[in-house]
Amino acid sequence: MQRITRTSEPLIEPIREIGPTCPDTPAFLNQRYVAYTRTLAFPESEDPVAWRMWRRKLHRALRRTLRLDRLGPAPTPQPVVLESVQCDGYRREKLAYETLPGSWVSAYLLVPDGGARRPAVICPHGHVDGGKSNVVGLTPPLGVAYAHKFARRGLVALAPDNAGMGERDTGEKYYEGGCFLTWARLNAMGLDLTGFRIFELMAGLNLLVAHPAVDATRLGCAGLSGGCWLSQVLAALDRRIYAVILSGFFTTFVQTAWHGHCICHHPFGIGEYCDLPDIAALIAPRSLFVESGTEDAPYPHEPAWSLTQRAYAYQGAGDTVRLHRYPGGHMFNGEQSIPWMIEQLQRSPI
Repeated sequence: MQRITRTSEPLIEPIREIGPTCPDTPAFLNQRYVAYTRTLAFPESEDPVAWRMWRRKLHRALRRTLRLDRLGPAPTPQPVVLESVQCDGYRREKLAYETLPGSWVSAYLLVPDGGARRPAVICPHGHVDGGKSNVVGLTPPLGVAYAHKFARRGLVALAPDNAGMGERDTGEKYYEGGCFLTWARLNAMGLDLTGFRIFELMAGLNLLVAHPAVDATRLGCAGLSGGCWLSQVLAALDRRIYAVILSGFFTTFVQTAWHGHCICHHPFGIGEYCDLPDIAALIAPRSLFVESGTEDAPYPHEPAWSLTQRAYAYQGAGDTVRLHRYPGGHMFNGEQSIPWMIEQLQRSPI
């Protein structure tokens, strides 16, 4: 299937003339990509055998592209509790835990008051000041502090710092610092930044599953922006996730990464296999909620939304995918998505 293109949609670059007097490399690559095919686009079929074969192939291709095979199985971390603060309705613990020898993750774990086992949501942050602090409400959030909101509504929430961000950014600003520096050093060792972050989120899920306050059959994931990207990939690859909220980055590669964006959204050669709607299709038939701001122009939700709807419908799961278009820009809205997550995790074990 050729690249996902609707010339009427924002950020789709028009084909431009190139030649001896206009040696424009980006224009050449844009022209070449028009005829580029993604080899593992989701099947346009209701045949369950075709879907099963496709799912297996894309799952393997993603793990290979993200270099997850080089990292091995994600561990079950033994966290160190650095501080514990009683908040309104929940306890906030600051944790540190190892995912690889010497690689420490800083995180907040929010545990609602009371002794019953509860559903849990892992909440990766995006490119926001404060990293994990943003999603627990310790720094001003973009929209709502969604980990805090989940905990106030009775769900355990884990909010880790992404590798190279938050407390895990040394502040050494070689070139772009943060993501770029982490990406460059991983790349030099044959590893991928998205893959490394997904590996650590899988370890975070293991931590939640092992926690005495968590019902391990009721796990969700929610993220904004770069956290949306990570949530989408994590839910596609880890079937323990029953429900996922994708906020502020539900789009296509040609409408985001094609224009540069952050290096952390550029796994090597991923567009050879798939686009973002194909990754969303891997989540089906599990529950998926997309929220997108009507003024969030850099991240248009079409045609990704229509393609994902179609993929879910082919798999007989059209009623498990939802969209909320809210007035506003790039932020986690949560007005419909947070009650939806609570409903999903309360009614199901998988």
